[in-house]
Amino acid sequence: MSNFKKRLIALAASAALAAGSMVAVQSANAATGSNCNVKSKAETASCDVFIFGALHRVTSLDATAPGTGGYTESQMSYIVGGLLYRFDANGVPRRDLVSKETISADKKTITLQLRTIKYSDGTPLTSADVVAAFDRWTSTKQSSSYIEPVDKMTASGADTVVLSLKRPYPDFRFALAQQFLTIHPADRVSTLEKRTAYFKAPVSAGPMMVKTFTPGTDLFVAVANPNYWAKPVVKELRVVTIPDPNTRLAAFQAGDVDYAMELPLNASKIKWDKTKVRVGGEMDSGTFMLAFNMGDKQPNPALKIAKVRQAISLAVDRAQIMRSAFAGLSQPNCGMQFNYNNQYYLCSLPKDGKRDTAAARKLMKEAGYPNGFKVEMLVPNRLFWQDAAQIVKKNLAVIGIDVTINMVTPDSNISQYINKRDWEMMWFGNNAATPILQLSNWFKSGGVWQLNANIPDALIADTGKLLSDAAASESSAVIKDKLAQVEKIAYDLSIFVPIGTRFYLSGSRLSNNLVEALLPGQLQFIVTTNPPLPVD
Repeated sequence: MSNFKKRLIALAASAALAAGSMVAVQSANAATGSNCNVKSKAETASCDVFIFGALHRVTSLDATAPGTGGYTESQMSYIVGGLLYRFDANGVPRRDLVSKETISADKKTITLQLRTIKYSDGTPLTSADVVAAFDRWTSTKQSSSYIEPVDKMTASGADTVVLSLKRPYPDFRFALAQQFLTIHPADRVSTLEKRTAYFKAPVSAGPMMVKTFTPGTDLFVAVANPNYWAKPVVKELRVVTIPDPNTRLAAFQAGDVDYAMELPLNASKIKWDKTKVRVGGEMDSGTFMLAFNMGDKQPNPALKIAKVRQAISLAVDRAQIMRSAFAGLSQPNCGMQFNYNNQYYLCSLPKDGKRDTAAARKLMKEAGYPNGFKVEMLVPNRLFWQDAAQIVKKNLAVIGIDVTINMVTPDSNISQYINKRDWEMMWFGNNAATPILQLSNWFKSGGVWQLNANIPDALIADTGKLLSDAAASESSAVIKDKLAQVEKIAYDLSIFVPIGTRFYLSGSRLSNNLVEALLPGQLQFIVTTNPPLPVD
């Protein structure tokens, strides 16, 4: 253990230097190391300490607070917050704090009976807490498109909540499994002042509870919650912030972390012992893309013209980006939906998304910009993204567009630009649990990127209706037709330019029956329990 301790202190020092802080050195002194026994079945597996090498610090555990929602924050708020439904390692939402689910004949009323459970401090969880969590989510308008079909949630006694729907919503489980609905005692989070104090040391109705947390520092520790209805396989989870990718790789190679996300490309070329280590690209239900600010504060008049945005889409060489910047580990995307494990995926771009600079130049001329223009592109400082941005810059130069890349460091600061609402163009990744929810993020009022990209409601009124109809249907044919119509409108608007399938190169020492640190399509951190989440 002494060698491990030395290595962890060393990596903490490196992480601290990379982040401009020495807090991690002090925090890491408590480290004892990992002791995870990987078995084929969760019932016989154990993990005393699991160490997660993360990109970002945990700054807040309030999933609905403005400015939060980074990967690490979302993951940690997810495991220490109570949830009605929780994703399993396959991305399927299962009943968690719900003991019984009843759906009315017209499918517009859903009654949920809650488990009898206490928070980690012994306080009983009640239906009032659940309703308060739901109301808090709706009031923040964060990803509110997920719950737009829900008219209201009400309490029926101390252990039952009722969802009244505007229309049938077959995917309601996916919506109620989002981290925005993490449940906390209603009386402790009823005001901003109370929430600010409470989330520094929150209690938990989830599988883990907070042990060590100082907002903005480089070490976060959670332990198994003894009051949770099931027994988590992981007894202690440690999040060590390591912003530098090469330092994360070195820590993973040395055995100092059990899971490291976003490793550099050279990690895929190392000969790993596949019986002990999993290293590879993890594609998920998301898309890498270019997005445009559609609001009144868009400072670049050229980007207000749809033909210009379409020209940018035609000028981008998706195949080159995936081949060069992403080392062939991902694939180009020529539709507005994600194309990973999606039966509704449709390639909606001209010539299947292949580059067409002649057509792009023609559109630029028709738009009144035959000689191009200058544009600033925001790029969060993430692995692979920097190289991808350079290729986009060269691609657009061919049609006269002079791109200045603004690399945002740390990448979590991107929210500061979004909130000012005066940015021009941005590279980023977007994902969701289902294709309907992903498109709703953009093309439905209240969607997270409808708000972030400042898209006027009037511009997407038609797409919003189509997406509502798709969400209410259980017919694959109807859903496919509605989403195809959305794709057509989306391309005509060209509010964003799909580039490729979102993926991460990560390394894990544990089989995913123990921990799935980055669930495909979601940000949630999955901790396996015994018994597991019910299958029904």
